[in-house]
Amino acid sequence: MSGPVAQAVAGNPALAEQYSAFRDAAHGALGEEMTAQVRYAVAQVHGLDTAPGDGIPAAMDDAATQTCIAYAKRMPFEHTAISDDEAAGVVEAIGEERYVALSVVAALADAECRAQRVDLPGLTG
Repeated sequence: MSGPVAQAVAGNPALAEQYSAFRDAAHGALGEEMTAQVRYAVAQVHGLDTAPGDGIPAAMDDAATQTCIAYAKRMPFEHTAISDDEAAGVVEAIGEERYVALSVVAALADAECRAQRVDLPGLTG
C-alpha cells in the first residue's frame, strides 16, 4: 500500500495494518477498474493529475461508471448536498454493497489527496 496516509501511519504498525486492510477491503468490494476511476476523479477535483500512488486509469464509458464518477466528484466538497434520489440512483446502478464501497473509496481518496497537498508524511515525520 502506498500514498501519503499510508506513509503517515507507517510508524504505527498496528494502525498501518488496520488501515491497509480497511482500504483493501473497500477497493476489493468496488473493483479494481472502478476504484482507479474514482481515485482519479477525486484527485482531479483536488487539482491533482493523478491519485496519490496511482497512474491514470483506463476510461470506462458505461452509464453505471458515469453515475459513480459524478457521485465521487461531489464527495470532497459537496457530500452534504447529495440527495437521497442521487444516492438511490447510484444504488440502482451498482447495488447497495458497491455503493457503500464507492462511498468509502471516495472518502479515502479525498483524505489521501488532502494529505498529499499538505505533505502529511512530512508533518508527521
